[in-house]
Amino acid sequence: MSNYYSIGEMSKLNKVSIQTLRYYDQIGLLKPVYVDKESNYRYYSIDQFPQLDLIKYLKYLGMPLKDIKSKLSNSDEEMLDLLNNKIETVNENILELQTIKRILSKKKELLERTMKEYETDIIFRKHIPMRSILQVEYENCSYKNHEMSLARRELANIMEENISVFYGGVSGIIDIDKFIENKEVKYKGSFLVIEKELSTTKNKLNIRDIESGDFICVRYTGNYENNHKYIQQLMDYIEYKRIPVENYIYEISIIDPMSTNDESKLLTEIQIPVVKREIDLRCLV
Repeated sequence: MSNYYSIGEMSKLNKVSIQTLRYYDQIGLLKPVYVDKESNYRYYSIDQFPQLDLIKYLKYLGMPLKDIKSKLSNSDEEMLDLLNNKIETVNENILELQTIKRILSKKKELLERTMKEYETDIIFRKHIPMRSILQVEYENCSYKNHEMSLARRELANIMEENISVFYGGVSGIIDIDKFIENKEVKYKGSFLVIEKELSTTKNKLNIRDIESGDFICVRYTGNYENNHKYIQQLMDYIEYKRIPVENYIYEISIIDPMSTNDESKLLTEIQIPVVKREIDLRCLV
């Protein structure tokens, strides 16, 4: 039997378990060239090594075993098509992983930077560059409202469909007039700050820009239900300073429940955009 290898030897030489070789035999993917009728021992030939290498290779490429069986008898042209398709899939996966890495790196940098920039409970003014947001709108919901929770889940699902991961950071939009009128916080929408290249035809209509500009801000820690107190502080400050502002408030989650399990460590920034001054071009002449 010098020209044959037992199933144990085949397993050891090719780094494939005995159980796997038996299963390949069972489904007709790789059958031994000889089976001893008395002992029922399986024996393989050295000529089957390349076939097993190909099976392992196609399996590594992600091909199901049932498809590998048919591919083993295909022509070189069909194998080339298979490799081209797999290369295209790998390239798509690389682009997706690069996007995920870029997004997560930006989130990490944002957390590191924003946690050092300003203290909590202090009103400040800062300039923020233009941001693209993926937004879901709804009708004046309070915190923990069922409709609001579903909207936020919708945002998470869109992100998972596009980049396979939801990284948190869902923020809210509040109408100033409604806040003044009702004396309570009512959200008119939820959003995520995203990169525009993540948008697809399916969700592109939900994407808009928050223009760059100055914002009156305050940060607070703890439960989101504390926001009424801090929004009122901003409103009082804006009125006292006579600062013209837009009619909406952005509530930005910096450290959200996906970043900590300790509710007291949640960090939120409330931003109210300042109305941009129109420049009289005649003054520049």
